[in-house]
Amino acid sequence: MRAMQRFHQDERGWDDIGYSFVAGSDGYIYEGRGWYWQGAHTLGHNSIGYGVSFIGDYSRTLPSAHSLELVRNKLASCAVQGGRLVDNYVVQGHRQVVSTTCPGNALYSEIQTWEHFRVRASTCSVMKTTI
Repeated sequence: MRAMQRFHQDERGWDDIGYSFVAGSDGYIYEGRGWYWQGAHTLGHNSIGYGVSFIGDYSRTLPSAHSLELVRNKLASCAVQGGRLVDNYVVQGHRQVVSTTCPGNALYSEIQTWEHFRVRASTCSVMKTTI
């Protein structure tokens, strides 16, 4: 997390980690900017959504089942219960809103199966999963 923070601050010139939350390969979700500070993860879309990053390269493999479960069900459920997301929130992959291969083909295929995934969103999104 510190390496990511240094990169975002020193190389990108951002105030902090650009993502709202980061899912680690160790089974934990880490708070970046959290619910109360606008992210810097997706230029032009930061004010209408939250950015959740999975640490790793997911072009061919998926994050652990536990990490996927934490983001898909636990984080989103807490956000709805806490009033940070509406019940009909939308999940999108980073590549849907900017020119990137992120979040990787394997992870993008996975999030397409999630209940709240939409090809095109007209409402706020919860996740622009980013590697």
